[in-house]
Amino acid sequence: MLHGREAERAVIDRLLTGARAGRSGAVVVRGEAGIGKSALLRYAENAADEMRILRGVGVETEVGLAFAGLHLLLGSFADRISALPPLQAEALRGVFGLTEARPAERFMVGLATLSLLSELAEDRPLLCVIDDAHWLDQASADALLFASRRLDAEGIVMILGARDGVPFAAPGLPDLRLGGLSRTAGAALLAEHPTGLAPHVRDQILDEAQGNPLALLELPGALTAAQRAGELPVEAFRLGAQQLSGRLEEQFAQRLRALPERSRLLVLIAAAEESGALDVVLDAGKLLGVSLDDLEPVEIDGLIGFVDGRLTFRHPLVRSAAYREATVTRRLAVHRALAEVSGARGDQDRRTWHLSAAAIGPDEGLAADLERIAEQASARGGHAAVAAAYQRAAQLTPDTERRAERLARAAEAAADAGQTQVAAALDEQIVASTGRPDVLARLAKMRITLAQEQEHGAQAVELAEVAARIAGQAPGEAAFLFLNAIVSAWSPGDVPAITGLAARTAAGSRDPLLASATGAIAQLADGVTAPLLDLMNSIGDDPDRGPRERLILHSWLSWMADAEAAHDEALAIVRECRAVGAIGALPKALLYVGRAQWLLGRFRDVEVTASEGLRIAQDTERTHYGRHLAGLLACVAAIQGDEARCKELTGDILRHGITESGTEALDARDLLDLSLGRHEEVLRWSVRDVSSGLFAMNRTYSHLAAHVEAAVRAGRPELAAEPSASLTAWARATGQPWVSAVALRCQALLAEGEAAERLFARAVQLSGSSTVPFEQARTELLYGEWLRRGRRRAEARPHLRIALETFLRLGATPWAERASTELRATGETPQAREQAPDLLAQLTAQELQVVRLAAAGMSNRDIAGQMFLSPRTVSHHLYKAYPKLGVASRHELARMDLR
Repeated sequence: MLHGREAERAVIDRLLTGARAGRSGAVVVRGEAGIGKSALLRYAENAADEMRILRGVGVETEVGLAFAGLHLLLGSFADRISALPPLQAEALRGVFGLTEARPAERFMVGLATLSLLSELAEDRPLLCVIDDAHWLDQASADALLFASRRLDAEGIVMILGARDGVPFAAPGLPDLRLGGLSRTAGAALLAEHPTGLAPHVRDQILDEAQGNPLALLELPGALTAAQRAGELPVEAFRLGAQQLSGRLEEQFAQRLRALPERSRLLVLIAAAEESGALDVVLDAGKLLGVSLDDLEPVEIDGLIGFVDGRLTFRHPLVRSAAYREATVTRRLAVHRALAEVSGARGDQDRRTWHLSAAAIGPDEGLAADLERIAEQASARGGHAAVAAAYQRAAQLTPDTERRAERLARAAEAAADAGQTQVAAALDEQIVASTGRPDVLARLAKMRITLAQEQEHGAQAVELAEVAARIAGQAPGEAAFLFLNAIVSAWSPGDVPAITGLAARTAAGSRDPLLASATGAIAQLADGVTAPLLDLMNSIGDDPDRGPRERLILHSWLSWMADAEAAHDEALAIVRECRAVGAIGALPKALLYVGRAQWLLGRFRDVEVTASEGLRIAQDTERTHYGRHLAGLLACVAAIQGDEARCKELTGDILRHGITESGTEALDARDLLDLSLGRHEEVLRWSVRDVSSGLFAMNRTYSHLAAHVEAAVRAGRPELAAEPSASLTAWARATGQPWVSAVALRCQALLAEGEAAERLFARAVQLSGSSTVPFEQARTELLYGEWLRRGRRRAEARPHLRIALETFLRLGATPWAERASTELRATGETPQAREQAPDLLAQLTAQELQVVRLAAAGMSNRDIAGQMFLSPRTVSHHLYKAYPKLGVASRHELARMDLR
């Protein structure tokens, strides 16, 4: 019987009921050691009537074995993998060692896990319970957490149990925290296990246990019969301020100390041997002089049990107590014995890990074996295991340069595993200890990616210095790094230092690519951009550059403000990400697509793109890009006049001021406030807090333009001079007509008389030839307003009509109302327009994306592979979309205009 857990049982019951109705859900059950997490998981299993049940468990000693936990959970269903989309099937076969597939990104393995779970739930709802999830290997944890965050309509419940005090981050999943039992429930649990406790001893145990069920069951066992009967004082288990988990571990340690020495040694062998296989433990014990007979005292005491041919500890704290209590000499001897047994059984990986645990100094042979393990784990995509193996290999490597190379590979793997702090710490160790160009270039590119994800620029001068160091041996990589050094330098204004270093490097090199890079950088500093495009093409044509490096180059294309080229290139990168399963790079790629769609006036597509990107950013913990994408969605809400939605999306982002990832959120607030005439709200954000130099203009131009307009409208034109000058400089550098039109209209707002009219007329002329309709409509509106205020109503009307028609077409409701008001002020009444119901507006962004792909003839499985969903979720979205659109089949969808 589960005492005192009525509220927790209700949570589990709701999840199970939802799964039976086709809904999915997940929860992480958290609490201190012994608080009853495993008991609650068993309750879930018992309550899961007519559901398929999968059981998994994390094993502390298997945390370094990539995908060990996932294989334990799903390995027996390998025959179902063929039903998955091809990329997912390939990823899962690779991590299970069924094929020699190329390494899969960790998020692709997570998606494959979701799809396989969905496949298993086809026949009946599925309950998946993972106990001791904090001991899962990182690769398995990543896969299961990714799958859990994307559960939707599969009829799956995922419950993970995790202990306090051991890191197990599960962002995006709800926690179910277990506290101590009430005194009444604790007393009932004690009464279920009669141990002859005197009343006052029982009360003391209830006080000491603090409602912890394991403590309630274990603490009486620490007492003598006389103490239980109340004939002697009970002091043995009072350990002052020590945490309860520490008290329980100490109780287990005391019981271990009371065992015969040979029995303690056998327990230590079992604690160090991850599989729990009795024959392995006994073979190692034979080498150290212990036998099966020595297991009996441990089994009688209840510290170790024997289930299905495996030794099982009563509680993980018994394992940790056994290992902690042992001397270093004895631990080393145990690992050597286990290494010998593993080798004799042909398990070379475990042999190597045990030998590395027993090593006390450099050993190149052992380091090479660990490197081999890392390469095997890399082939399966187990980045955390790769990092651990390379890092330990480096520690055992005697040669300095070889050690640096292995540490570099460990750092890269840690970054790929999302362990950014580990990667950064390793990076610092390496840079000072090696001059190898391949190592330095690899680390520099990793540093760029980490810096972007942590909302700060990479160290510009440092990148340039690395580029200069490797220029002689790797000029192509040097050119790439110089380019990125300029990106980072533009923010703090350290361009001269970079250009000087680039020029000195070029002077000592004959490589044409490096010469073109340094030449383009020098001219870029003077505002000349043409050589930059040639350089980008030269660097970008390298077939070895993957999506992440192409995205770094794309930032320059965005800066050039060529909306159509930026859109096409970003879309190509998105297609590549989908084709190769690079889910981690998708949020950034989708952000670039969304920015281009915004400029092109495709606001419905912005909503679809940004919604998908935001969802993937949340699932992959790319919070930096998630804020950018949420800001894009807020921009759409702002132009639609949805103030509540806009503020909901931007509130947390702007609460602590402006950061690089908050630029779109600020744009959204500006657009909302400007359309509603709240000019002082726009002006409360300082331009200096937002603009970070010419390179950042592609992200901040909208704010600067809004700032100019708001300052003029508020009667404070002196605040508009600086942002207007910045826009003019950017327009000169890019040469794009639409940017020039924005800059000219801002100048016109600050001018008077004929000068203002000339500037407005030129701005309208340029914007009419651009592909940025929202900015064109704003220019027409401002010119029309200027003419109307000058009592030139007839001249104002054509401009105001164009603005109104464009705003209506774009769905920019408050802007259309502003244009309509101005048009009425000229004496013209805008004609009311009857619009047909917009069926697509009834769809969610994800439903619209699904129906577009379905209309293109893709199957549910293909759509799932494209959108990184489970096929059942795709089916669910179609089921909801069909009645909204008034169709019943894919054939009818294909005849609809879904643009």
